[in-house]
Amino acid sequence: MRPTNHFCMLYSMTGFGKVLCVINNTNFSVEIKSLNSKQIEINLRNANFLRDLELELRKLLQQKLLRGKIDVSISEEINDKQSILNLDNIEQLYRELIDFGQNKNIPLGDIFPTVLKLSEQNKRDSFTIEDEKKEAILETLETGIDALIEFRKKEGLELEQDIVSRIKWIQKLRTNIVPFENNRIAKIRERIENELTQLKNITIDSNRLEQEIIFYAEKLDITEEHTRLQSHCTYFLEIVENNTIEKGKKLGFIAQEIGREINTIGSKANDADIQKLVVQMKDELEKIKEQLNNIL
Repeated sequence: MRPTNHFCMLYSMTGFGKVLCVINNTNFSVEIKSLNSKQIEINLRNANFLRDLELELRKLLQQKLLRGKIDVSISEEINDKQSILNLDNIEQLYRELIDFGQNKNIPLGDIFPTVLKLSEQNKRDSFTIEDEKKEAILETLETGIDALIEFRKKEGLELEQDIVSRIKWIQKLRTNIVPFENNRIAKIRERIENELTQLKNITIDSNRLEQEIIFYAEKLDITEEHTRLQSHCTYFLEIVENNTIEKGKKLGFIAQEIGREINTIGSKANDADIQKLVVQMKDELEKIKEQLNNIL
């Protein structure tokens, strides 16, 4: 029941599908719209006679669409007007309402529309849906769902290309940090030594100074953050490429971990050039998170 074609690694939650079919002398129109949502929310707007089918309709939608705010409209139009109007019934209702109107002083012009409404309502209320028609309606709904999934797949491909390119750019920005990182400790040492030389009447213990600089450098070391950031980005791309359909939430969690490592690098950087690269990575990640809100 689930999508099996994985040419598209990511599926959007946004989609639209519409199918028309004719069952006996009745035209049916099935229209399905889908928007992003944390869970699956199904809103069925269908003809009264389909109430007995509602559980089956919902089960089919849940099995195939998995997640999203789903609006489904099923309407019918009977081609044979005689199947709607029962003239014998109308005549009986008309006579009864004429008598009622005369007793209550109701104008004749207000009675005929009431006759038509009651006649049609009686016809609808007495309508029973046959098993053959039930099966045809479910098949039509499934065709509409497949059309919506195809829509999701096409939009998902566009989202996938954008998201993957941004993750790869974050990886590139991370490697661009390395040259600045290698010179960073030397710059810090030079700055401290320059500041100390300006102090007067203070004896500097060179061994103690070296220990403090090493300790300070260790606190600012971002080697582990580099490793974890690269690992998270690689894992993110692996999830995109696997054959799981529903993975928007998981990618969202990984994106949070990527953001945590980027923020830590920024807080430890103590270097203007590295900070510029961190800002660019943050910008790319925010755009990724926005896109992930619409991934199934």
